[in-house]
Amino acid sequence: MTPFFSTLLGACIGSFLNVCLRRWKSGGNILYPPSQCPHCHQSILWYDNIPLLSFLFLKARCRFCDEPISWQYPAVEGVTAILFGLSAIRFQQEEKLLLLVASFFFVGFMVLLGTSDLNWKLLPHPFTNGFILAGFLSPISGAFFSLTDFYRAVSHFVLVGSILYGITQIIPNGLGGGDIKMGAGLALWLGLSKTVFALFLAFGAGFVVTAPLLWKKKITRKSMIPFGPFLSFGSLVVWFWPDIVTRWGMGL
Repeated sequence: MTPFFSTLLGACIGSFLNVCLRRWKSGGNILYPPSQCPHCHQSILWYDNIPLLSFLFLKARCRFCDEPISWQYPAVEGVTAILFGLSAIRFQQEEKLLLLVASFFFVGFMVLLGTSDLNWKLLPHPFTNGFILAGFLSPISGAFFSLTDFYRAVSHFVLVGSILYGITQIIPNGLGGGDIKMGAGLALWLGLSKTVFALFLAFGAGFVVTAPLLWKKKITRKSMIPFGPFLSFGSLVVWFWPDIVTRWGMGL
């Protein structure tokens, strides 16, 4: 699949991820009813539901009630589109078609989990459970195809989960249960060394963002800081540029 069509597909998947986020929060079904305005509950016309473009044509407002449309919608669609395009560039060879599909799933979950935690400081169990299950089934881990790879994947999953759980015992309220599950799930997708590096990047990015806020007293040490977006960031860096792990490892 070419980067162009992958990008278009990513925008559509991003629209679906928005539906998953909104319907989970409201307790609705992701498949029914059709998309509605959250303010006036009017069904959204098909030509008002085109990823990215409809937001621009409608000038970020509902056609019926003129209430503003959240910027989350085009942001999720745009980021997912870009990540799908990058996936196609990395896995565009025909023999890596399965890896391309796996990449679509991976980046989709990263957007879903990162956005959920950013919005509500929560990583819902249906999202993290789906991420873990997809990791076991993906050709990246090989757990579904080889008994040896299955044992290796399980051991990495348990090890990373145990490390993150240990951190919560040392630093209470530092991480939540969803963070532990997400981090352990990454071990299935990235392997042990890459997951450790992704965690390193996530904690580093978290420090860079929160340190100035602490210094300016915008937040306190007891403030809840969503870790999912930082974990998504670190994981995506490692996913698209895996050589960085080898280079930094040799440097260390």
